[in-house]
Amino acid sequence: MIKNILLTGSGGFVGKNLKEYFEGKYNILCPRSFELDLTDFESVKNFFSDNKIDFVIHCASTGGVRDCIDPATCEADNLKMVKNILDAKNQDTKLLLFGSGAAYAKNRELHKVKESQIGDVTPQDQYGKSKMHIAQLAQSREDMLCLNIFACYGKYEKETRFPTYAVMQNLKKEPIVINQNVIFDYLYINDLCQIVDSFITQFPKHRVINVTPTKSVSLLEIAQTVNKISGYEVPVTFKAEGLNFEYTGDNSVLLEELTDFKFTTIEEGLKELFLQCKNLLNKI
Repeated sequence: MIKNILLTGSGGFVGKNLKEYFEGKYNILCPRSFELDLTDFESVKNFFSDNKIDFVIHCASTGGVRDCIDPATCEADNLKMVKNILDAKNQDTKLLLFGSGAAYAKNRELHKVKESQIGDVTPQDQYGKSKMHIAQLAQSREDMLCLNIFACYGKYEKETRFPTYAVMQNLKKEPIVINQNVIFDYLYINDLCQIVDSFITQFPKHRVINVTPTKSVSLLEIAQTVNKISGYEVPVTFKAEGLNFEYTGDNSVLLEELTDFKFTTIEEGLKELFLQCKNLLNKI
């Protein structure tokens, strides 16, 4: 029976939501960086020796931030963190971590790409390379699960991320400015938490799984939906015309594992996000 879960990266968007979701259900260990340096094997080994850990959810990562250059050690650090956890943990302790659509090389059109396509094209960026290698490592192990996120939104998301940005612009009655329209697979964070919960309870047979909703959505559609939810229509403008590269993943493996899973619609998710942002603004 799983009681103690090590959650790394608990200060980030996904980690913070998972910590909140699992509080009361499991004993969640969320060490700070000064307590656990994931890039240092001795630190990781000592932490596992000092704590009984039944399951690991690894959210910590470096790089991959939009409009920011990856650190010079991004690829090496991301791989080192995973390797250190694998080498330090008990053999029967499962490791669930998060991959990315970037593993498929996102400098091109990605239309409902399948897990079997990882490695067909090597990403040009360090972050993407690290996620590709981590996914390939997961495919070779029975104790490791890699969940590839293409886009995720919801509570605790940075205000610069598009769904939250669009909501905040509407609430401030200011224009929503889109660099260029793109079609994404936007997964609601509550759905991701439920998927993780299901895989803790029943570890899946597949080692790499795209966690994407069935229905894709464009940035323009998100902006239009936000305006509809609000009842106040702010202008939506583009810096560049046309569509940029699509960024979507095939979810047939996910639905094979979770046959009855129901995704939160973009309308439902944005309604919840709108209320959260509205309440946040009212407190300021």
